[in-house]
Amino acid sequence: MPEKKFLKTLRRQFITGILVLLPILTTVFFVSWLFRLLDGILGRYFARLFGEYVHGVGFLTLVLLIWLVGMVSRTYLGGKLNHFKDVLITRIPLVGSIFGAVKQVSDGLLKLDSSNFQQVVLVEYPRQGVYSVGFITSERLVPLEIDDGAQASSLIAHVFMPTVPNPTSGYIVLVPENQLHRLSLTVEEGLKLVLSLGLIHPQQYRLGNSPGVPAAVTLPEAEDGKKEVES
Repeated sequence: MPEKKFLKTLRRQFITGILVLLPILTTVFFVSWLFRLLDGILGRYFARLFGEYVHGVGFLTLVLLIWLVGMVSRTYLGGKLNHFKDVLITRIPLVGSIFGAVKQVSDGLLKLDSSNFQQVVLVEYPRQGVYSVGFITSERLVPLEIDDGAQASSLIAHVFMPTVPNPTSGYIVLVPENQLHRLSLTVEEGLKLVLSLGLIHPQQYRLGNSPGVPAAVTLPEAEDGKKEVES
């Protein structure tokens, strides 16, 4: 009996040790695998040149090459060469289709600038009860006039509703100010939410202080629990 109890305790301690070390070991394994993968792209050529494989040289050279390409691409000549390269690759069957899809996403990320937006908001769009993330594009609110010339009681905000995987495309919706749910997220956090397809999201959506905003909105239940939008 004491022997069985000892073995049971030993087994529990061993399982606990595995669970504690698993995140660390997984992280080390992934980082090590990624480093070897990137290092091997150019490292094999340096191995032929030097006669032996030198760890880290290929990785550092790849980082330097990426930086150099980015610097040259921002020049006039680099832009022309980049455009010429795109035209040639897109004409290749099958390869051109894959390249075009990936390039559309990368161009969207390059053109997306957080300084173009003022605030992150939730809008009941495309229907009531469904909330979409949007970005107010202008601090200026515009009055809405009725056909008979009377002025509406609420002001209208211009909200950009991005699409994925290309977030530079989307819709401009005109939303009355009292129907905007202003989030306490920064614009950068809002962009991460959209670009990650919702994988990177806050633990809770909390509304900022705004006159006329509803007191609370309960979002649909997610895997990590119920998220609430509170005022």
